[in-house]
Amino acid sequence: MNKPWKYAVSILFLLPIIAQGQETNVHPIDKALDVCTEKDPSTAGMVHCTDIAYKKWDAELNKNYLALMGKLKPEEKATLKAAQLAWVRYRDAEFKIIDSVYGMLQGTMYIPMRVARRVEIVRERASSLATYLELINEESDP
Repeated sequence: MNKPWKYAVSILFLLPIIAQGQETNVHPIDKALDVCTEKDPSTAGMVHCTDIAYKKWDAELNKNYLALMGKLKPEEKATLKAAQLAWVRYRDAEFKIIDSVYGMLQGTMYIPMRVARRVEIVRERASSLATYLELINEESDP
């Protein structure tokens, strides 16, 4: 018997793709997450796959941050560093409320949803930093 919550969790993992509309340029990390969760759609499988995606997005975020720092002047570097430290504080506080809210909910479907929400936060920051980097790179190209 199919449980309706499985469909809700599947939709949760598709949100990044849906949010990008009909765009075919889906980030490889999100593609890998989709492939992974298709192979093992169990709660444990989804958590495992999402944890892998989280680690990859975190690495992407750090890569983008370092690349951006390499393109900035000293005063701009200080601004980026301050912004990143503020974002880390936001992320940590947001993770606490995510854990609190999802921790109150009954049902195994909320376990992968909790982890997926954490991924969304890190993905958003990694994407923002990538956008800044692209803008700088476009400006510096003749």
